[in-house]
Amino acid sequence: MGLKRVLIVIVASLGGVSFAAMGQMPVAPASPVPSDGLVRVQSGSFDEFYVRPKSDLASYRKAIIEPAHVSMQRGWLKSVNSTRDVTRWITSMDMGRITDAATTSMSSAVATAFRGRGYEIVAAPGPGVLRLSPIVPDLWVNAPDVQPADPARYASVDAGDATLILEARDSVSGALLARVVDRNTARQTFRLNRTTTTSNVFWFETMFGSWATRCAKEFEAAQVMP
Repeated sequence: MGLKRVLIVIVASLGGVSFAAMGQMPVAPASPVPSDGLVRVQSGSFDEFYVRPKSDLASYRKAIIEPAHVSMQRGWLKSVNSTRDVTRWITSMDMGRITDAATTSMSSAVATAFRGRGYEIVAAPGPGVLRLSPIVPDLWVNAPDVQPADPARYASVDAGDATLILEARDSVSGALLARVVDRNTARQTFRLNRTTTTSNVFWFETMFGSWATRCAKEFEAAQVMP
């Protein structure tokens, strides 16, 4: 569902501003996901929505939120660094901090969204309790800003994108009941905006929160599969 963008890196130098344009960022389509006995159902909210036949998602009103599993898209580090001077390269440690922050943000967004829809967030398995596992297999941040502050200025049309996956299991039996697969973009505009760590965090948190709320609503309204 994300749009392909052009990332513009604006580097301040000698009192002036130079512009370096990069080609279109590679946007991977949602990867095929094994059905594991699930059946794909029509959804106006997600790219893909799978439910186990005869399951009753709407009957679950409690949830355990597993820590999110977040990975950067393959080749992201090399691609981002190809647009920068070597003195401003993103390191593996920087990438780890980005994925750690996204992990925390994603887990929090799912918990907040389901709590907001009336679900009780619990720590132990039990009857009527879903075990929710958020997954981001291909996070892409267009213009990461790391510490210490980079003297260069970065701008982009949006903060980045990712495939967002949520798997729901019965907490007692472990049976996989549903899976959401959805391609999302963190902010969509038609003009360049200054990119900072703060703005990246804000737009990704907004994306995670909106998506998680749609997941909770979809689970509430899910019909029993024949």
